[in-house]
Amino acid sequence: MFLLSKLDRDLNVVSHSAKRATQLALVSLLLSAPVTLCRGETATQDQSNEYDRILQLISNEDWKAASDAAASYLTKAGTSEDLQARLRYIIIYTTAGAVSTGAFEFDVLSQRLKSFVGRSVTLPYRPVVNGACQGGMNAICISDPDATSLMVVAANKTSTTIHAFEYVKLQQAVDFAAHAGEWGSITGTLRKIEPNPNKSRAIVMRIFIDNATVAFSKHSQASRPSQSRTSLSHAHT
Repeated sequence: MFLLSKLDRDLNVVSHSAKRATQLALVSLLLSAPVTLCRGETATQDQSNEYDRILQLISNEDWKAASDAAASYLTKAGTSEDLQARLRYIIIYTTAGAVSTGAFEFDVLSQRLKSFVGRSVTLPYRPVVNGACQGGMNAICISDPDATSLMVVAANKTSTTIHAFEYVKLQQAVDFAAHAGEWGSITGTLRKIEPNPNKSRAIVMRIFIDNATVAFSKHSQASRPSQSRTSLSHAHT
């Protein structure tokens, strides 16, 4: 249950100073999460085109269409758990976005996302900031070098709506300071989805991710398929 005191504490991380980090991280969501299959697998041109269409819808902040398209694509992505994990997060993010604009009602969150609980999700690459970075949205901000848990605020481009407060418990402490200035992508098990019971469209939900690991990249943009039969690697370089 959302407690007002908890929301107040969460909101302490929100400020206009976060706009640049938010924009950078949304670009990362668009560019650094290619059609990622298991190592040794390949992507067809149709797969790449479908994924590119989803990313364009996200870029346009057409949240409902992006959520619908990603949900449809997920049913076709049975050969790769890695790709499914990325699609699950895209569906979470875009469905919350559609709720924030009124394109979806809150009950769609449970309907569309409940089957993801207990499954893996992979978050997009986000800038790693070695410090509290109060107000940082769509960034991994670490003030405790030995922390085994963290929270990320997922928002839209203009930082005017919060799609989700994302609470992450790591498998073990990560030396984030050694990766400051890089980009990190979190993968873990979705434990809980908690829509805002106040049904505020400005702050849509909280999600809880356990047993998480972090992959780091020195670049926000990972390699993308350039032709119809291109072997794809993991999104980090």
